[in-house]
Amino acid sequence: MNFKYQKYLERLFVQCPPSDYTSQERIAFRFVFEPTHKNYKNNFLPVLILKPARQTGRRFKKDSSKCQGYALSFFETLKNIKQRYIELKRDNPNICEQIGTHIAQGVIEKEDGLVSPIDKKGHFSLHEFEGTQLENKFRIICPLE
Repeated sequence: MNFKYQKYLERLFVQCPPSDYTSQERIAFRFVFEPTHKNYKNNFLPVLILKPARQTGRRFKKDSSKCQGYALSFFETLKNIKQRYIELKRDNPNICEQIGTHIAQGVIEKEDGLVSPIDKKGHFSLHEFEGTQLENKFRIICPLE
């Protein structure tokens, strides 16, 4: 099965997604913008699709990092995503203008793509399969502030 951003992944000189990504069903939480926000349409777009120029930046210097830039970020629990927001806001008081104004919850299903292992902060990534429409599977559950 092809990935949604296959043409970008094929340009990388690393296995993308990595071999430890698997198809699985998982409850997930994601930063999103509320429906009336100008960036609402970007809620389920990877960072390197939203801002391709970032590929040349420090954070995406390595192909393994670029691979992550074509995946969507999620958190395993509401507690984990709220904690991450606190950490991000400490360094950037206006972070909600970049990542979202709300938290959405949904279920990622096996046919949606390949999911990374969960890290120590409860974060994981999803490389979507072609045709996946996550917008229909997530709903806003609370504002960030």
